[in-house]
Amino acid sequence: MKVLVVGSGVAGICLTHELIQAGCNVRLIDKGGNASSAVAAGIINPLVFRRMTLSWRVSELIPFARKKYAEMEQLTGNSFYHPLVIRRLFASEQELGFWKTKQELPEFSEYMETLIEEDLSFPLEQNTFGTGRVKQAAYIDTDVFMHANHAYFQSKGILSEETFDQRELDPKEAVYKGVSYDFILFAEGKDGKSNPLFSYLPLQQTKGEVLTLASETMYAEESLNRKCFLLPLGDGRFKVGSTYAWDTDNTIPTEEGKQTITENLKSITSETYTITEHKAGVRPTVPDRRPLIGRHPVFPKMVIANGLGTKGYMIAPLLMHELVDHLLKGTELNAESHISRFPHAPL
Repeated sequence: MKVLVVGSGVAGICLTHELIQAGCNVRLIDKGGNASSAVAAGIINPLVFRRMTLSWRVSELIPFARKKYAEMEQLTGNSFYHPLVIRRLFASEQELGFWKTKQELPEFSEYMETLIEEDLSFPLEQNTFGTGRVKQAAYIDTDVFMHANHAYFQSKGILSEETFDQRELDPKEAVYKGVSYDFILFAEGKDGKSNPLFSYLPLQQTKGEVLTLASETMYAEESLNRKCFLLPLGDGRFKVGSTYAWDTDNTIPTEEGKQTITENLKSITSETYTITEHKAGVRPTVPDRRPLIGRHPVFPKMVIANGLGTKGYMIAPLLMHELVDHLLKGTELNAESHISRFPHAPL
């Protein structure tokens, strides 16, 4: 089976690995430039802190992601998956109460450490209501991940840098630049918004900014979280973020974004630091916070894999595996992420 994958962010990379493993003849193209997958912190967090709920499909997603990233590390000869403890600094008595209640429930106990006195009296001056530790969290070193996988695909002659030209596409026959494919998979990230085949889907472009810091005194044993995340990278380096600017399609770091992050960081630490890097990327998001996966309703050889949002590194491995199984074996896709939930106007 011959497949063209358009886009080599985390979704395109996971898709390409799955297709190769399934024995497909794969070609991967990417125009370069913006890649929210490279700018992202790559944090895999099983909890949604606002009301202390579990992330969508977390019991399936995290074990599969752990397994797949280990396979990719072995294939590429690089290390980029790092287990992580996330310590949430509770923002209110209510949030502390949510944690105390839910840590006793079987479905939550896998991901929440039971609170002990050391958590409640954690020695940070910003600790007002106590803290809680998240289990089974991790982070992907996104720079290493992207470079390692791109180099691997280039070594196999699969990846080429070029811009996809819609004028060269016959969507009915899946012919692109005179070459026939069994499927053409669009994992274009934020650029999917301008893909005319899938323009009826509510894909949003959501800009996010992150800072890299250097500090000799910041707490570096765990990732701290309140209003923002503070992720230790080792050697006195930290990543902190992020911001959300809706309907924004540029990757220019802004003074406003920097000020927002540094102000939010005050809720975690008052230690001194130096900003060494300031980056911005554009995430592909969806209003209902579920990805956009599936075949085009009129041109079934055209397939979308997009809208992974802020949790892309957690959800991409399993969802791309399910998509390849759907295309090659006819298995059903998860209804919550299937594009059939959005009606397509008749042609």
